[in-house]
Amino acid sequence: MTPMSFIWKFHCAFFTATTLARIRDRGAEPTLDEIYLLDTVFANQRLSELFTPDTYHVIDYDQEYDSGRENPLFPEANTTSARFFNNDTNCTTGMYKIGDVESGAMMTLNFKTMPYSNNKYHFSEPFLIYDMCAEVTHNGKAETVHVIRAEDTLKTKEIFVPWH
Repeated sequence: MTPMSFIWKFHCAFFTATTLARIRDRGAEPTLDEIYLLDTVFANQRLSELFTPDTYHVIDYDQEYDSGRENPLFPEANTTSARFFNNDTNCTTGMYKIGDVESGAMMTLNFKTMPYSNNKYHFSEPFLIYDMCAEVTHNGKAETVHVIRAEDTLKTKEIFVPWH
C-alpha cells in the first residue's frame, strides 16, 4: 500500500503545480516592454519628426489576449497537441494613444504580439511585436505609418506554442 500512496501524492502535487502555473500565466494582464516599443517608434524616421522622447505623453493604453485559434498566420496553433494543451494562440492585440506636446501630433499605435522563443531551451519571451502601425494626425492631416510589418517579421521568426 505504501508505493501506491507515493504515486497518488506525486500525481496530486504535479497536477496542482501545473494548474497553478497555468492560472498564474493566464491570470495576469498582458504587458508589453514599453522601452522596446518606444525605441522602435523613435527609430522610425517619419514618427521621429513628430514625436520626441522629451515631449511625448502616453494618453491611453490597452492590450488584450486574442480569443480562439483562428489566426491564419499561425497554423501551428491548430495542431493536435496544441489544441489539446491550449485554447488559444496566446497572442495579444493592443494599442497606445500617444500625443506630443510641442508638435501637437496625436498617434494611435496599433500592435499585435505573439509568444516567441529565442533560444534552444524554449524560454519564451512574453511577447514579440510582429505587426505595428501608427495612425498619425497632425494639423488636420491623417496618415498611416507601418512601423513593423507582419510579413517581414514572420519570415525569420515563428510563434512559440506553449504546452503547459
